[in-house]
Amino acid sequence: KKENIGLIEVMGLAILPGRLKKEMNGAVAEAMQRRGLNYPLNYGVSVPTIRSIAGEYGTSHSLAMLLYRQQVRELKLAAAFVDDPQQVTPDQMRLWADGFANTELVEQVVYNLFRKAPGAERVALEWLDSPKPLLRYAGLLTAASTVRPEMEQTMRQAFFDRIDQLVFREIDSSAVLRGIVTALRQLARTGLSMRRMVEDRIAVYGAAAESLPQQVAEELRWQLEYLDPAG
Repeated sequence: KKENIGLIEVMGLAILPGRLKKEMNGAVAEAMQRRGLNYPLNYGVSVPTIRSIAGEYGTSHSLAMLLYRQQVRELKLAAAFVDDPQQVTPDQMRLWADGFANTELVEQVVYNLFRKAPGAERVALEWLDSPKPLLRYAGLLTAASTVRPEMEQTMRQAFFDRIDQLVFREIDSSAVLRGIVTALRQLARTGLSMRRMVEDRIAVYGAAAESLPQQVAEELRWQLEYLDPAG
């Protein structure tokens, strides 16, 4: 199927890679690789710089789709900055998620794009059941970014139940741990009844024999106490 590529897309594909390459920082790219942030090609450009350069091209859904297909870190991140979230479908979310290779890509795509996409919360629920840690992480961050006090109670309850189950799975992922704490903290912000449910589970997690629930309890307890004290 052929795509209608306009002037913005042509200019983006022709000029954007070169502009980003000029900002290359090999030392940063090497440091990222040592931290496990691997890409087929990485120029080591800072995220604010990528955002600034990509922002000059305005919003273009078709350009974003083309950029994300490239095997260059900076172009994949730029895709999240130029896309129109209102045109992002659940199928696109799943397609892009197939390319999630590290936590940086998950975080930038979720926080800059997916969280504003129609239907994102339902895809997030789906990802929470994924056997892939990075997809679970994406589901947790998307959940944390989309839950609101005005969201239906049944949907908030569904998120709570899925995340609660996730806490007791055998998971060796610091990213998933961070995601669980972030999502539960955001759920606690959506209302008094939900906060009480989260606080009740902290006691259960703290008394568990497994390490992950204990870590969740410790981190979540101080965040609710000091960062989000009950009104």
